[in-house]
Amino acid sequence: MGRWLRIIALFFVCCSTAALAEDSPATPPDPARVAAARDLLEVTGVTKQMDGMVEAMSRGFAKGANADNSEAGKKLSAQFDSSMKKLLEYKDQMITDFANLYAETFTAEEMKTVADFYRSGPGAKFIAKTPELMKKGAEIGMKYSAKIADEIKAGQTPPIPTDQK
Repeated sequence: MGRWLRIIALFFVCCSTAALAEDSPATPPDPARVAAARDLLEVTGVTKQMDGMVEAMSRGFAKGANADNSEAGKKLSAQFDSSMKKLLEYKDQMITDFANLYAETFTAEEMKTVADFYRSGPGAKFIAKTPELMKKGAEIGMKYSAKIADEIKAGQTPPIPTDQK
């Protein structure tokens, strides 16, 4: 679950920090910290996982948009795919920005310690098992989402508070 959470966090952090970047001071981060951050991103697989994240998001969007059964869904899915491909064009810049963010937040030694853990037996196992855990975790989430949907259909959900109507 941690791997997908890191990927999703990376996606949203990169998207949201772009708006804040203009307000940030132009002080260049310490090159040793940036190098340690890039190493950490590499060892945890974040740089490779972005492609997988985009592919998974595209599949999920296509399913949600009912792309198999409707022209409107196909059109929306194609637009989403195009946007995701455009996002990947910025992957290197996003990784640089993310490395800079880590460099501003952690010391080089802290990032080296974390990277060393992920290179160790338990850390490598954690990274290797994360996709399977994410899949099973998503299945758990879908199970409870289906329960909520069933409750909504049966009228068993609490009323919406008046301030949210």
